[in-house]
Amino acid sequence: MSVSLGKISVLIMMIPLLLCSCTSKSEPKSAIDEKMAALELPSPVERSFRKSSELMDALLLNMKSLELTGSDDDYYQVATTYRDLSFSYSDDELTAEGRKACAEHKYRIDSLRNVAQKLLKDNLSGYRRTLVNEVDKLVEESVKYPVYLPKGTKLYLDFETSGTVVVRLFNADSHATLKTWSGKKSVNDSITISNSAIYLVDIQPKDNPYLNLTMERTCKDLADVTRPYEVTEEEVACKAGDFLAKKVDGIAISSLFEEPRKVTLRSQGKAFFSGGSRSVVAMQVPANCTDIAYCLRISTSQTDQNTDGQFCKKVDEKYKEIKFLGLPIYESHGTGSNIFRELLNATEPPREEEAYCNLYVFTNQEEAKKFSDGKPVAELKYNMDFSKQGTQSCNDRIPAKGIKTLYFGFENTRVRYSVYLWLESVSTVKTTEYFKMKYSLEE
Repeated sequence: MSVSLGKISVLIMMIPLLLCSCTSKSEPKSAIDEKMAALELPSPVERSFRKSSELMDALLLNMKSLELTGSDDDYYQVATTYRDLSFSYSDDELTAEGRKACAEHKYRIDSLRNVAQKLLKDNLSGYRRTLVNEVDKLVEESVKYPVYLPKGTKLYLDFETSGTVVVRLFNADSHATLKTWSGKKSVNDSITISNSAIYLVDIQPKDNPYLNLTMERTCKDLADVTRPYEVTEEEVACKAGDFLAKKVDGIAISSLFEEPRKVTLRSQGKAFFSGGSRSVVAMQVPANCTDIAYCLRISTSQTDQNTDGQFCKKVDEKYKEIKFLGLPIYESHGTGSNIFRELLNATEPPREEEAYCNLYVFTNQEEAKKFSDGKPVAELKYNMDFSKQGTQSCNDRIPAKGIKTLYFGFENTRVRYSVYLWLESVSTVKTTEYFKMKYSLEE
């Protein structure tokens, strides 16, 4: 920007004469301390006096720098220091000398602010507020820059790329497209804003180009120069046809039992007289189900806990919490952690050292019945990968592809002690979900 100062330079040169009794960089550091001690100002007034003295010095330096450079950065520094510079006090609890010193100090501040205000207004039309400044940015996927633009301001867009990009300017509130720059390697353009709103500059790259991008705008008044206009972003669920909707692979989670299945496994000694040390629980696998996740609590007490029956709710809440993190929902055998491990880690049941049993997973009804009838386990066909010998309370995930019914066979091998089980399970089905970014102007 170019600065037309006119008589402003003369006024700036006169300011030091008004500040002869004010703290400056050249004075000893203890001068202001001596002044404050002599005036005996109340603490709030003293703090304001000290702070405003520092800001006066800073504003003078910023104004001089702006006169020399005429840069947008120096203009902004003058505007922010001008905004922050103030001094207020009450005559209450001030000595006569304190009232006089505060009045003189406020006069000097008001005088300097008047000079700074004229300087800022005279050069407002040449100032551009920087909104985005990207240098040598690798763009591998679509990137969006949300900015708030007041009505009547002008947006300047300047970019160049090593490849080609499509750039679109949207009104995020009305969803209208203001302008499109298609297949360009460089653009230097501007557009006048007709409505105050949040706008999106959307960049669609080809072949992962590097990008230099500058976005600036004019300002309507001095308050517009320093007003934050912070735009917040929140990803929210939406429908397929919504503005800028993004399709994401997801899962639908459903409970297989209305209530936890409660199982009592009598000890080997007690089972000899009545009851049984084995039990089978069948789980019907829904169509298109990809996985079964379960939570098994084992205890030596029949007492329910307040966490019983909460497995599906906790899994669903955790899924909603982490699904925006980009974790892979489905993994190949043997790969690292995925979303199911995150879900199960958040829903581990409480363990008891003395409460354990054997768990055998069957996919064949006949084999499950043989287990229930007491046939030796060594003579049965069960899934070795998901069965557990001597397990305490646990949870796990079982891939359900091609399975219509799962049978959990439980066995208590202890001679003296019975154990009690609470089994909960959920199914997961692949779904397609849609999300969009919601933009808001921070108040």
